[in-house]
Amino acid sequence: MKTKKHPRDLTEAEAAAIVATFDDAPDHEYSVTDAATLAELRAAAVAQREAVGRIEAAALAARRAGLSWGVIGTQLGMTRQGARQRFERLLAD
Repeated sequence: MKTKKHPRDLTEAEAAAIVATFDDAPDHEYSVTDAATLAELRAAAVAQREAVGRIEAAALAARRAGLSWGVIGTQLGMTRQGARQRFERLLAD
């Protein structure tokens, strides 16, 4: 399966289709020695995307609740400016 999507933008089904392509390929074309490690890597990437979504939703909710960018940044271990630059675009949606 070929795709021009960035790996972080793949759905679970698309990632599974790519893995299936490798699984179905003749042994001389590809060599995967540790499928469990690759599965863990995919699972970690999914968890990261989910965590980013939760952080964005929480930051948006905090801002809409009246919290300052400074308070939001502090909770996330970043500066006020960093929080504003990262999450302010969400307010326009």
